Amino acid sequence: MKKSIALLFLCLCTVLFVLTGCKPKENNADSNAPVTLSVYMQMDLANPQSAYWPETVAAFEKQYPNIKLEFEYVNGEAFHDKFQIMAASGDIPDVFTTYAGARSGYVLDRGMVKDLRPYLTDDLKNQYNPAVWAPQGPNGEIYIISQNLAVCTVVYINPKLQKQLGLTTPKTLNEMIAQVPVIREAGLTPLAFANKGQWQAQSLLLSMLTDRMAGTAWFDKAMVGTAKFSDQQFVDAINVIKTMTDSKLFPPGVNQMEGTASWGEFIADKAVYLLDAGWRISALKKAAKPEDYAQYQLMAFPAVAGEVTHGSSAATTGEAFGMNAKLTGAKADAAWKFISFMSGKEACEILTKHGTTTTYKLDLSKFDIDQLTKQYIDLINNQSMGYVIDAKMDSEGVNSVLNPGIQAVMIGQKTPAELANEYEAWVAANDSHRKK
Repeated sequence: MKKSIALLFLCLCTVLFVLTGCKPKENNADSNAPVTLSVYMQMDLANPQSAYWPETVAAFEKQYPNIKLEFEYVNGEAFHDKFQIMAASGDIPDVFTTYAGARSGYVLDRGMVKDLRPYLTDDLKNQYNPAVWAPQGPNGEIYIISQNLAVCTVVYINPKLQKQLGLTTPKTLNEMIAQVPVIREAGLTPLAFANKGQWQAQSLLLSMLTDRMAGTAWFDKAMVGTAKFSDQQFVDAINVIKTMTDSKLFPPGVNQMEGTASWGEFIADKAVYLLDAGWRISALKKAAKPEDYAQYQLMAFPAVAGEVTHGSSAATTGEAFGMNAKLTGAKADAAWKFISFMSGKEACEILTKHGTTTTYKLDLSKFDIDQLTKQYIDLINNQSMGYVIDAKMDSEGVNSVLNPGIQAVMIGQKTPAELANEYEAWVAANDSHRKK
């Protein structure tokens, strides 16, 4: 009898072990236990464009007081330089801002960013612009939930200066170039632009021009090798940048100019036009005089001779937060709460209040949207969008060949055809799209 009782007790213990002891530890964790996340973020808190951020962080901390955030803010190329060093060492923060394409290839290509698909429900996905869920990895991975669609080419206009100089808004690039002598004679810059980081001329200009001169169908073929980046369409797109440089549209020293200096010229009434991305609106709104901002206008890049796609820009999902692929348990749960909040309704409402058009489907009638943002929304709704090159192609070739090569073309060190041939040679030998 004693043996039977002992055997029964042993069986009960075994069942209890199976039902409880074998559960993953993270499922037993106290969801309210304190968790600390390291957050590495591309952000310049002194930039007026960042005014939304302290308000957003405060809202998160109010909702999740148990999650402590340890921020490190780095801006511009210094952010990427330091992040590349972290990635090479294999030690990256818990959460970090990243792009979904080649610009952040130094972490994405190493498998260091967690695929968020297990966290995504149909209900959550339906709350966003469908463009957010385009595949971001080779197997359909989703690394980020972008709050904004980055329309990379917008021309901002200062009508006050146009009126002073007797100018009208150009419909073609040739018309804009024809205005250069009048603008230069007045001591002003025709088209403010900055290319110190080298990526700007590729992402904000060449990507759009490639769509204008070749279209997305050609790009799809060039990626896999049934067309080539040495084709005349791509040479022509690069040549437009050379023409713009030689025509003195850009400010002197454009390749040594930071972005803040470029749009700083525009709001200081020293440039008639500004070539930048759609995300620049919030910075202009914060930094410009209210009466100046109220009269600004924007438009698509003017028509280019020989273009096959009319009025298009290039767009991709904007930078957003990604999660360290190594996170598990309470850390991963906290990181997801942070990411989902920062891309969710409350954070997007704060962004919208500060002048950013978000991918989250908000009721915009609740917001006091200014005239420039309304123009931008109309532009998005009426423009076709081509590819951003560094969101499609492998990062090494873009960063080591194409970006510095465009700068070399601008200063006359190589021809558009030479750069196109060099980039095609790199892609043919190395790019992952050609190896599939």
